[in-house]
Amino acid sequence: MASINARHSPFVIRHSSFPRRSAFTLIEILVVLSIITLMLGISIISISGIKDEDRLRRAVAMIETTARDNLLQAVKTQQLVTMPLAAGSFGTGSDFSGMLKVRRVGERGFREPKRGETWEFSPTGICEPIEVRLSGPGGTVELAFDALTACAKRKSLDFNAKS
Repeated sequence: MASINARHSPFVIRHSSFPRRSAFTLIEILVVLSIITLMLGISIISISGIKDEDRLRRAVAMIETTARDNLLQAVKTQQLVTMPLAAGSFGTGSDFSGMLKVRRVGERGFREPKRGETWEFSPTGICEPIEVRLSGPGGTVELAFDALTACAKRKSLDFNAKS
C-alpha cells in the first residue's frame, strides 16, 4: 500500500499563517454616512429653530423694557414721552427680522403701524393702552400693555416648533 502523503495531497486544506482581514463593505460605509448626515440635518434644523425663538423672546423683552423705561422717563421729567411704533424703535435692531402689528383701544384687529404713529407715555404715570403683535420666523407673540404700569399684562406666545 502506498502511503498518502498529506503534505502533497490536493485534498488537504491549508490554512495560512496570516489572519484574514475583515473590512467594511462599501454599502455599510454608505449606510453609516447617510445616517450621520440625517442626524446632522435634524440637529441643524433644531438649532436654527431655537435661535429664531430666542430672537423673538429677546425682541419681546426689549419691547417690555422700552415701554417701562419710557413711562419712568415721562414721570421723572414730567414731560410727555412718545415712542414711534415701528419694529426698529423698540431696539430690536437687525437681530430680529419680524413684523410688528398694533391694536389700539376700540380697534377690531391688528394692523401695521401708520407712518409716524407713536405710543404716548404721560407724565402722570399713565401710558396709552395698546396691544402689540410681533411675528417672526420663531413664532408669534401678542402683548397687551397695562395703562398704569406699561407692563405686559397679557401675553400670548406661539412659538414655531421645528423639531
